[in-house]
Amino acid sequence: MMDEEMSKMEVEEEVKKYKDWKPGYRKRPLVLAHTLEAFENEGKQASWLPQLNNRCGALGIKVGMMPIWDEWGERHACTVLYLDSNVVIRTFKEEDDGYTAVQIGAGERKKKNVTKPLMGHYAKYGVDEQPPFTVREFRVSHSEYLPEPGTNINARHFVPGQNVDVSAISKGKGFQGAMKKWNFKGMPATHGTSLSHRALGSTGQCQDPGRVFKGKKMAGRMGGVRVTTQNLRIVKIDRGRNLLFLKGPVPGQKGEFVEIKDSVKKPLFGTEKVEGAAIFPPLPTFEYEEGVDGCGIGGHEVMMPQQDIDPFDPPVDEAA
Repeated sequence: MMDEEMSKMEVEEEVKKYKDWKPGYRKRPLVLAHTLEAFENEGKQASWLPQLNNRCGALGIKVGMMPIWDEWGERHACTVLYLDSNVVIRTFKEEDDGYTAVQIGAGERKKKNVTKPLMGHYAKYGVDEQPPFTVREFRVSHSEYLPEPGTNINARHFVPGQNVDVSAISKGKGFQGAMKKWNFKGMPATHGTSLSHRALGSTGQCQDPGRVFKGKKMAGRMGGVRVTTQNLRIVKIDRGRNLLFLKGPVPGQKGEFVEIKDSVKKPLFGTEKVEGAAIFPPLPTFEYEEGVDGCGIGGHEVMMPQQDIDPFDPPVDEAA
């Protein structure tokens, strides 16, 4: 009797287990589906979860900054990024490589400037005729989000109005003082201060502990490190010339490649700020149109959704 009861309890516990559950997702019990649509959507997430879902990013060249005016006449200071010949070289799968990712090459490089081992890698995946200038990997959360090798990643891979995170090597400033590097206010400019207006000030204590703690903010080399700027909104996309217009500054020198990925903290999917109030981004990428995307001709710009309220004429209660 005891063995039978124990076996029944084990079967009940096995039924209650969530075999396909992932950390971060709600454990939802099985329910009876009364419609075909509910049956097909069972177990699927209702919206894009940026902390858990990752799709392929892109590589862009920092062109510079320029102003963009929307339909209300509001001025947006935008950084222009050019997606230069982004192509998927290969994909990595969990069962074969131990992780899921996409390898993307961007730009062009002369064959004579590419080493033979690297040319062998490019020849293996069919990109040796036009070797890319740089190659990056982007982690992907699920194998369903993997684009096929040879797929082009154009500017329309992103949605107008969404937020993106941009990573690059910041501008090198050289050896700088504490005021420039750490925004110290400096010494007084009056009351007998002599030749120490921009001095660092005291850095430690007296005899106890008798030293300067590690990590103290002092003068030193500034810049030249990897920086990620988060939540930059896409104001406009030029589909023909593969240009992204991002609101705000982007790290890195002009002419250098930067990594562009969907924002982790505030992607804005599922809100009115994204084109069509899209819940999901294009998966695995956008279905491009021949003669439009990447054609090199302007006239195919897509602006972010405009707000209904005039920003220069707010309601009376807000103005008060």
